[in-house]
This record gives sequence, structure tokens and C-alpha cells, in this order.
Amino acid sequence: MASPLQTLSLQVFGVSTGFVTAGAIVALSYSTVPILLEHPNEVSLRHLRALFSSGSHIFPQLATAASTAFSVLAYNAPATSIVRKQYIVAAAGAISIAPFTVFVMKPTNMTLKEIGEQGDEGIKKSGGEQRVQELLRRFGRLNAVRGSLLAMGAGVGLYAALSH
Repeated sequence: MASPLQTLSLQVFGVSTGFVTAGAIVALSYSTVPILLEHPNEVSLRHLRALFSSGSHIFPQLATAASTAFSVLAYNAPATSIVRKQYIVAAAGAISIAPFTVFVMKPTNMTLKEIGEQGDEGIKKSGGEQRVQELLRRFGRLNAVRGSLLAMGAGVGLYAALSH
């Protein structure tokens, strides 16, 4: 059984890490993607590739950390309590960005990456400028959903912490 200080520390860490990471992910959709859409596709795709690279090095780890905190809180909660179930849902919500990325976003991400690697030729082969813009918008929408999944996990974690 965790001490009250350990429990509080895990609650603060899980909730704050979850919400901050979700906010950063959603901010990409609502601030960065519109800026990318204002530039030539070749430039946008080059910047998007850099975003993919930097995001893949931090967001999964932060989501895992938040999920781990909620998992430990669930483990330490009484076995039949509603709080345990809430922390389990919070942990699942936080880590759900991983399968969402792999199974839902990966086709769009890989298409954008491949087009970007081929430059102007890739843009032409993909169906032109309009198709790239459509894919960038789709990435933005899917990314917002991904961030919302993590925010949902953090929200359930916050609810569990406040109701405990």
C-alpha cells in the first residue's frame, strides 16, 4: 500500500503529465497544421517529417509515464473499489494513443512521409497539391483525436483522484 504522499505524487504526476502531453498533441493540430497548409507542400512535408521525428521521441514516453502512474494507483486502490476501475480506465486512455497511432494514423502518416521523401515527384504521383493538402488536414484531425484520447484518460484520472 502506498503512503498518502506517494499516492498524491502519482496523482499529480499522472494527471499533469497526461493533460500537458494531450495539450501539446492537440496544439499541433490547431496551431501547426494550419501554418503548414499556408506553405508550399514540399516545405510543409519537410517540416512535418521533422514533427513526426520529434513527436515520436517524446509523446509515447510521456503517455506511457502517465499510464504507468494511473496503473500504480489502480494497483494500490482497494480491489473492488470504483476508484480502481477509474484508474484502470485512466491508464487505458493515456496509453491508447499508441494503438491509435499505429492502427488509425499510420497509413496517413506513412503516405505523407513517402510523398515528402520524393519531393515534387511524390506530390505529382500522389494526386497533386490538393491531395497533399487533404492528407495534411486528415493528419490534423486524427492528431486532435489522439490528443483527446489522452486528455480523456487524464480527465478520468483527475476525477478518480478528486473522488478518492
